[in-house]
Amino acid sequence: MATPRTGRPAGRPTDVQKRDAIVHAAWTLFLERGVEATPIDAVAQAAGVSKPTLYKHFPDKLALFEAGMRREVERIEAAQAAPDLEGDLRAVLRRFGAGLMAFLFSDPAIDFYAKLAGDVRRHERLARIFYDHGPGRTRASLAAILAAARDRGELVIDDAEEAAEHLFGLWQGFSNLQLSLGLEAKRIRDTVDRRVEAGLDAFLRAYGAPSP
Repeated sequence: MATPRTGRPAGRPTDVQKRDAIVHAAWTLFLERGVEATPIDAVAQAAGVSKPTLYKHFPDKLALFEAGMRREVERIEAAQAAPDLEGDLRAVLRRFGAGLMAFLFSDPAIDFYAKLAGDVRRHERLARIFYDHGPGRTRASLAAILAAARDRGELVIDDAEEAAEHLFGLWQGFSNLQLSLGLEAKRIRDTVDRRVEAGLDAFLRAYGAPSP
């Protein structure tokens, strides 16, 4: 029976649904095996579509990888609310740092950097897409918070982006190396609040404006 609005048989997947299923299946397999070790046949089987249907949506595996990566970038962007440039500086930075570290310590983020960073690095266009919409946007947002605080006289900094890198380094420490090696993930996840506060203490001692 056809639906009255589309004329398509009821229950039949739409092209959008098929495309989403293909991207989801491909990304899952890419994280498990890597891009080069994942055959197109396996993606089609996991998505429940035929190879001709898959190729109708994606001409090759690189296009499929780019679609999956763009989906991940959209998730990163959705998690990055517009920074509060006017609130209490420490509270604003605490919220930003806690959200950022919780994301970086999550399984999807760890799996991406551990298993797919090499594939991204081999394709400059993909690397630029991911950096600009992921880490690059994060740095710019943090720098905007710091620049606004500098303009209010709360911080003494020359380069807001450089200061943002310093604060990020204080928050992250060696955690990225440990997590990429599969070491102490639970313990590191439990340190989010403490490491954010400790990083803020050190950063504000270094960059805070002297009291009148």
